Amino acid sequence: MKRKYKVIKLRLWMLPLTFLLLSTIVASPVLNAEKADANAVKTVYFTFDDGPSEVTDEILMILDEHDIKATFFVIGPSGDKTEERIYREVSEGHSVGLHTMSHDYKKIYSDAESFMDDLEYEREWIYSVTGVECRIFRFPGGSNNSTVDKWLMDDIIEETREEGLVWYDWNADGRDSLGKLLSPEEIAENVLSSEAVGSDNVIVLLHDSSRMKTTPDALRILIREFEKMGYSFGKLG
Repeated sequence: MKRKYKVIKLRLWMLPLTFLLLSTIVASPVLNAEKADANAVKTVYFTFDDGPSEVTDEILMILDEHDIKATFFVIGPSGDKTEERIYREVSEGHSVGLHTMSHDYKKIYSDAESFMDDLEYEREWIYSVTGVECRIFRFPGGSNNSTVDKWLMDDIIEETREEGLVWYDWNADGRDSLGKLLSPEEIAENVLSSEAVGSDNVIVLLHDSSRMKTTPDALRILIREFEKMGYSFGKLG
């Protein structure tokens, strides 16, 4: 694949990885997480997929108001301010992770090589924008989705491990990207009704693509409710 950006490719597979084993629920993919704060108790990790967009701007404002750091699994450029927004995410102390450059299921899940090429292209692009070497990523659709045969997913996972990359799923889903536009209250209820809520670690899946107009208000509700339950907030990676 032709590379637009030329950077030094780091081999990180020799670095030790410590994985945090979190509980999973039947409706969610298998969860694989590296603990962000070894001393944290009852921690919520807000994660946002498919951005950035103008919705990201409002989400960043809300997070800043509450002094919360989150994790953004970004895709390739989707507007004039994409790179500016990714740089802002990093500069404000949030984690940025890979979510593939194309987010094209047919392309990235055709074979392991195609997935890795797409992911590496995005990794180089983000490095060129932020100076940060991304080591975390999320599979589009999660690591256990119906579009990918298990043998292929196993091959991809092995390839990413050899590159020193760590993948994350979730255990609480706002379902804000499925079907019709949900109200903030519906999104929040989807998260709060997850079986993972009440456990020590909750990874929340939300989205910050341009059509997710109600997600920022759902985030406000979720911050308030999780604070009532005594949770702290952290970022992945």
